[in-house]
Amino acid sequence: MLLRHAALAIATATLMLTGLASPTLAADPAPAPALRPAAETKPVIKKFETWSTRCDEDSVSKKLTACHAFVDVRGGPEKKQMLYLGFGYLEKDSDNLFAFAITPLGTALPPGMGFNIDDKEKFSAPFAFCTPRGCQTEVKLNEAQVKALKNGAQIKVLFALVGQGQVAVPLELKGVSAAINSLPKPAAKKS
Repeated sequence: MLLRHAALAIATATLMLTGLASPTLAADPAPAPALRPAAETKPVIKKFETWSTRCDEDSVSKKLTACHAFVDVRGGPEKKQMLYLGFGYLEKDSDNLFAFAITPLGTALPPGMGFNIDDKEKFSAPFAFCTPRGCQTEVKLNEAQVKALKNGAQIKVLFALVGQGQVAVPLELKGVSAAINSLPKPAAKKS
C-alpha cells in the first residue's frame, strides 16, 4: 500500500515538472459550490363548512403550490387517519380536476376504491401506490363527476381492509363546491 502511494506521488511530481499535468490535478478537489437552501413552505389552510383547502406557501415568493380541497377522516381513541380525500387541479392543466384518496396501510389493493355521489354518479380507481402514510389512489374527473360533486349532498368512499372487509365512508359535501372554486388554477399549458 505504501509503495502505491509513493509511486503515485512520484508519477504526479514527474508529470507536473514536465508540464503534462496541470497543478489542479494534483491539488485537492475544489469545494462543492454552496447549495442554495430550498425555499421553505408553510401550509395555508382555509375552512369551507365540512371541507378545507390546503396550499403550500413559499416563504420567499409567497407563491401557493400543491393546492387542493380536502377532508381528513380520523377515528378511534388514537385519532388514526381512516381516509384523506382531496380534489385538486392537475399541474399546468386548469381544465382537469382530479381526486386522490389515502387509506390506511392494510388496504386490500386489488378491488381499488369506489366513489358514489348521491347514488347517482359512481366511479372507481385502482390504487397507485402505498407509502408508510397509507395507500393512495388518483383519478381524473370528467365533467359529469365534477358537476355531481359540486352539486351533491354526500359522497361515499368505498374500499376494503384486509381481514375487515368492505369499508364505506360517507362524507357530506357541504362546502366542497366553494372549496374547489377557491383553488388557484394552474397556468394553462403552452403549446
